[in-house]
Amino acid sequence: MRPDELLKRHKAVLPGWISLYYDEPIEISHGEGFKVWDSEGNEYLDFFGGIVTTISGHNIPEIVEAVREQAGKVMHSSTLYLIENQVKLAEKLISLSPISGDQKVFFVSSGSEANEAALLFATQHRRSSEVLAMRGSYHGGSFATMGITGQSTWRPTSRSSLDVTYAMPPHHSYSSLYGRYEKDDPEFAKACADDMRNLIRTATTGHVAALIA
Repeated sequence: MRPDELLKRHKAVLPGWISLYYDEPIEISHGEGFKVWDSEGNEYLDFFGGIVTTISGHNIPEIVEAVREQAGKVMHSSTLYLIENQVKLAEKLISLSPISGDQKVFFVSSGSEANEAALLFATQHRRSSEVLAMRGSYHGGSFATMGITGQSTWRPTSRSSLDVTYAMPPHHSYSSLYGRYEKDDPEFAKACADDMRNLIRTATTGHVAALIA
């Protein structure tokens, strides 16, 4: 199918806030390692990685075989049952983690869910619904994460269960809004920290649950 025909069908059935790259969007049909091809046979180097979710590459034999093996056993059983591979992976992650103390692993299937969980943990622990988020940020496609996203393209709703205050991102030290600094100048970090303290003091109650960048 030609990309223009697929685009027409896409617009007919999918919401407008699902944005597409390029004036003439392309369809990625298949990939091999770090290369992908579109439906018209054009070859590309994949520097995108499915928004960094497929950084291992495409059509990797070991991964394909692992997925095929699991699909041949059980597709999904939920966390209401014991899952040996889940426990093994959690143990592996804990062994690699620099965090000390009583460590637990909570698996999710997307960045949106991960941020939702982080917001839940932070607001429950702090007993506060106040969140600082960066302007120009993107945090996910769920209700809460869209509510704290700092760009209108990815934020179709202004409603949120959280009290959000947007901070100005620090930018690069050479062209910072806080002044021009040399590379690794500790005064740049201090200027950013001072600005954040001032924001918390003047724009919040002072009892902020979390900062999400």
